Formats: sequence, structure tokens, C-alpha cells
Amino acid sequence: MKDFENDLIYYPNPDPIEEPRFILNSVEELEKSTKYSVICNGTERVVYHTDSFDYVVVVDDEAYDLEISIHTPFEKLAIRPTSFGIVPSIKGETVQIHLDEPKKFTVETDGGLHDALFVLCSRRIEKPENTTICFEKGKVYNVGILTLKPNDTVYIEEGAVVSGCIYADHCDNISIVGNGIVNGACWHLPDSNAHRFFIYIKWCNNVLLKGFTAVDGPSWHVVPAACDHVVIDDMNIMSRIVTGDGIDITSSQDVEVKNCFIRSTDDSICIKAHGLIADTSTVRDVTKVYVHNNVLWNAEPGNAIELGYGLQSEIHDLVFEDCDIIHCQYEGNMGGAAISIHQADGGHVHDVHYRNIRIEQAEQKLFDIKVLLCKYTQQVSKGEINDIHFDNIQVLNGDIPVSLIRGYQTPTEEVRVHDITFDNITFMGKKCETWQDLRLVTELANDIYVNGVRTCKQMKF
Repeated sequence: MKDFENDLIYYPNPDPIEEPRFILNSVEELEKSTKYSVICNGTERVVYHTDSFDYVVVVDDEAYDLEISIHTPFEKLAIRPTSFGIVPSIKGETVQIHLDEPKKFTVETDGGLHDALFVLCSRRIEKPENTTICFEKGKVYNVGILTLKPNDTVYIEEGAVVSGCIYADHCDNISIVGNGIVNGACWHLPDSNAHRFFIYIKWCNNVLLKGFTAVDGPSWHVVPAACDHVVIDDMNIMSRIVTGDGIDITSSQDVEVKNCFIRSTDDSICIKAHGLIADTSTVRDVTKVYVHNNVLWNAEPGNAIELGYGLQSEIHDLVFEDCDIIHCQYEGNMGGAAISIHQADGGHVHDVHYRNIRIEQAEQKLFDIKVLLCKYTQQVSKGEINDIHFDNIQVLNGDIPVSLIRGYQTPTEEVRVHDITFDNITFMGKKCETWQDLRLVTELANDIYVNGVRTCKQMKF
């Protein structure tokens, strides 16, 4: 069921913001949680608050002995991902958890989706010797738009807060690392998105983003566009405004995304190949993308793992594996899905693999694969979708969602989705043996394989 306590507001044409709306004078000005407090290894950690979630960044070099105090009454407690096997000890309002290694997880009380606590544990990242820009612990920096240069290494120390956006264009060998926070709230109205990306890296080679927290940006949060050799590791990415995508890998090649926590108010991880913000140069093939060991929470708009829209070039050789989708909330618009491919343009999507993915909540659809005409369409002729492979996808609880596969047809054009394989798909531990078990609806699609058995054969005319 949709949570109506915190309805989202979407302005399709938000008011332009030409300069930051405010400055932060100190780290203390960031709002703190009144519901949660957290102690780790005997030291109290700062728990931050937004209207959609609370979060704490826990940095340590040892094991993690956590004491989480919940200052409002609750009856039921859930810790996700459940695949982590975290078993808490609960005494009154205190939840005790021991971790031998850092993990990123949520603490949810009584099913509440807008007041959960995100516990984001990481190892400490020391300042690199080649640091060119340093943001120090305990200080706040109002950067407006931090524009990088080639060979820049940005270090954001634990406890530092950078207020603003980050931009790089044609910059090779750049890094943004550390355990601090980048906060983008100054670049959008409180209840609206803005026409500006948060961390926008364009036409860059050899990019490392590691360890830091990116929260409350103005639109898409992390956007490598037309880049080569990108690693996004151990980041915490959290949005609270509509169009707040987590990571949009656009026209980029040789990209790895791992060990991240993403809570997005739109697509969590998205693949695109189209022009961005009036820049048609960013139309290029997407290939060699490896996404693994991430925790994803997709709020009401969008999809958890999405290919589309804006696929104007070839998309191939992508792997998504060993990820936990802990929530994919009810969208109620174009129909959100845990895993989706939406081809509204002319690019060819093929050889995409999804493996060992655990889904704890998919309120609307599980798989949604379409060639279609929609408001995002830019190319008239439609591209194909084929050779898509799903292996060991588990729906762990909740309602059993429907899945859709649909091609495209007009009086002059027909594009069929074909050669889609489903192997070892389980709902609450029960294996789906047939397409009926999968609750799969198909139209203008053929050669769908479920556990090696071909169905939806193309008719001969």
C-alpha cells in the first residue's frame, strides 16, 4: 500500500535556481534526528534527519558494536537486507547489533517507510598523498558548484560537510574520496526538483568516487556521462525529491558500481544513452558495466534497476548481480518495477545479465520490459531488446508482483522483444516452473525461456 503520510510533489518545470538558496554556517545547522540515537564502540555518532529518512554514517577501523536507541514506541522491528542475517538484541528501546565487517542496512519500525534509519558503516579512508582539494573534519564548505580540473583528487574527511554540487568536464584521472558528506539541498526548493545534476562527471577518463555520502541533491545524483573507466565504490546516495535518481550511467563504458547504499526517489541505478541538458554530445554506446553488492531502496517514482528511457545508442554487455532491492514502492504512474528495460528510442539493447538478486518488496511489477512510445521518446524508429538473462532472482516477501514483456507495433513498424531467459526465479522460496507461475504477461514478444523451456514462439505469417 502507498504511504500517504508524505505525498511527493513534482513540478515538471521547476523554478530555475541560478545560485545556491542558502549557505550553511556550521555543521550543527544540519537537522538531527529526534527518533534515533546511535552509539558505536562506545562513541556517540551523529544521526541526521530528513522528512523522508534518518541516517547515520558510522566510520571505524574495527568491528562494530552498535547501540541504536529508538525514542518512539514501536511493536515490530525490521532490519534490511534480511540476507545480511543481522540478528539484533532488543532491550526496551535499545537495539544492539554486532558486525564483524562494515555493512549498510536499514532499521524500520512498524512498517514505516518515511521514518526509517539508515545505518551506513564504512572503513575509514585516509587522505591520499596526491590530494589537491581537501575538506576537513568538523567544517562546512559552501562551494556552490565545485568544478574539478584534470588530475584533481578531492578528499572529504569524515565529519566534513560540503554544501553544493560537483562538476567535471573533460577531466581525466580524477577522484572524490573520503567519509564526509556532500549535501545538495541548497540547489533546489524544499519540495521541488531542479534542472541541475548533483555530481555530474562528463567526458572524463579514470574516475574514482569512493566512500562519501551524497544526500538531497537537486535532481539526478551521480551522473557519469560519456565517461570511460569509472569506479563508484562504497558510496551512500540518498534523495528525497522527485527525479532524484541515484546513479545514472549515461553513454559510459567500463563502469563498476559496488558496495553502495542507494535510496532514491526515482530510479536507483539507471542506464541511459542520450543527450543531457542540451548537450547532444553525450550519445554513445554503453558497454562493460558491472553493478554488484549494492543495497537499493526505490521510493515511489521510477524503478530500482532501470535501462531507459533515452536509449539512443547500443546498450550491451551489462551485468547486475548480488544486489538487494529492499523496497520498490508503489509508483501508480507509468508503473514502477524492480527490474525494467524501457526502450522508447532506437538503440539496440542486448546481452544483459541479472544474477543473484534478492527483492524484499516489489509493490507493482517485478520485471517490466517494453519497446514503447511515450513522453520521453526522441527517436521515431524503435530499437530491439533481445538476449536478456535473469538467473536466481528471489522475491523474499510481500505480494507476488506481475511481470510484463511487450513489443511495439504500428501500421508500418513492428519490433518484437525476443530471447529472454528466466532461470530459477523464486517467490517466497517456491520456484516458478512456468510463465504462468511468473505471472508473466506478454504481447508482441517471442522466444521466452523459463528454466530452459521455450514459450511464446513467434508465429509464421
